Amino acid sequence: MSIFDRFVSREAGEQERKSFHPTPYRKMFSLLDAAGREVKARYPDDGKIVDDFIWVLKAACKSRNKKALDEMQPMRAEARFFLAQDRMCAYACLLPPENGGEEITLEEFLGDLHYEGINYNILQEEIQREFALGYLRLFPVARGKPPLAGEDGKVTELFQRRKNMRLEVQSGSQVDFSQDVQLQPIRKGTAICLIQHPRAGTDGMDVTGQVLPCPQAVSAHIPQGENTALDRDGQALMASADGILYIENDRFCIHEQKIIDGDLEQFQGALHISGNLYIGGNVDGEVDIEASGDIVINGKIGQGRVISTGGTVRVQQGIYGVSGKTYISAGCQVQSPVVEWTEIRAGTSVITETISNSTIRCGGTVYVMSGRGMIVDSLIRAGDSILCLRVGNLAGGRSRFSVGYPPQIPEAWEQIREELAKVQSTLEMLWDSITSLRKKGARISDREKALLDQLVEQRDLYSEKREALTADLRTTSQALDKKSKGKIRCEKLYPFLDVQIGKLTEEITTMEEGCSIHVEEGAILLK
Repeated sequence: MSIFDRFVSREAGEQERKSFHPTPYRKMFSLLDAAGREVKARYPDDGKIVDDFIWVLKAACKSRNKKALDEMQPMRAEARFFLAQDRMCAYACLLPPENGGEEITLEEFLGDLHYEGINYNILQEEIQREFALGYLRLFPVARGKPPLAGEDGKVTELFQRRKNMRLEVQSGSQVDFSQDVQLQPIRKGTAICLIQHPRAGTDGMDVTGQVLPCPQAVSAHIPQGENTALDRDGQALMASADGILYIENDRFCIHEQKIIDGDLEQFQGALHISGNLYIGGNVDGEVDIEASGDIVINGKIGQGRVISTGGTVRVQQGIYGVSGKTYISAGCQVQSPVVEWTEIRAGTSVITETISNSTIRCGGTVYVMSGRGMIVDSLIRAGDSILCLRVGNLAGGRSRFSVGYPPQIPEAWEQIREELAKVQSTLEMLWDSITSLRKKGARISDREKALLDQLVEQRDLYSEKREALTADLRTTSQALDKKSKGKIRCEKLYPFLDVQIGKLTEEITTMEEGCSIHVEEGAILLK
């Protein structure tokens, strides 16, 4: 019976549910082995992937069976996924519900697939077909694309490479045109060279969306010099002035002189208002919005800057930004179900269900506790805490969290330390040079004495800068030395996560569960 058929009748109610018994895991093993043989016959190249996945699935089935027997509570059906080592394909298997638990829907399956980081070249038809066939079947859900090489660029020159850029005038007022003068007159707008740009190969992509770069095609050298320019399409080098065409330093140039011869795009602008702002649709196209009160956006945000100087920003359908082009700032709180490729600054807190590939600075707490509750590949600095259900996914990646102190303090501490190290290095080089010159004593030349005076002046300036930076570092260090109650709490954590609490740092490289990351007795603890 297919999963879809099982939705047809549920009239038996709770009594029918109690009649179900956990599926013996040995029976599941047998079904999985049979499914493995079937799928390997169809996809011989995937043999090792299938074998590895079956091993993982058997462990999962055994664990689920034990839990079903021990707790005798309904367990919903579950989708399990497996990535090939090279990430060029991904497989899935549906584990059946136990004790009358709920079925899994296709929509839930596809959502789980996306948030496991498997999002490229999804095999929709294969999934729908296999999904209808029931549980304990192995089937591919995505396949990557290998890279293809391109073609190098090429330049075809339409004029000779002559070095003369002006007429040679004999004594008197006449020009002897009987001489073989190598001049090439040219009109503005005339093509000098035709350019064939490198034809880029096709990058590949694995199933997690990571680009697999193709061999890079080499651009041809474009001999562009003075008074020449590329056309709009970049397919020709054009004369941008009337004059004489000549070659200099391997570039075509034009000596400018008289020759004797016969658009609505995407909205881009600023909207600044006083008070609250409600927008009934989407925000995109690099708009710049600023309001003194609350901003409510009933749709989505793409590219743009949205700033509430004194209120809350609420985005009803999510922020799907573009790296470096989406910025949200709120004097109070930022609320959005999804935050992707976005920079956020919030005065008090951020509430969302998913954060990925984003940078967040928040004066209070970042809450990712509902929905998927997932944070992936993001930098988050919270003045208080970060509370979420999950950090990372199967695709891997790295996040950086800093908690317990106003975001600007640990950032300033890091920047001051870096700058202080550079200043100290410069001072050491200056001292070495000053000492070397002073050793010359009376043999020092006037030029060297002037250089010595300059070095001493620079040393004094850098010494003053070091003292100022040292004072700033002391101030920020004192702020970071204060005890903090900031914590990072999550139910599941995938590697990798860099944690900073005050001046303490920790790199978490293992999978963890039930984390409450905090500082205790001068050390960062995970539990």
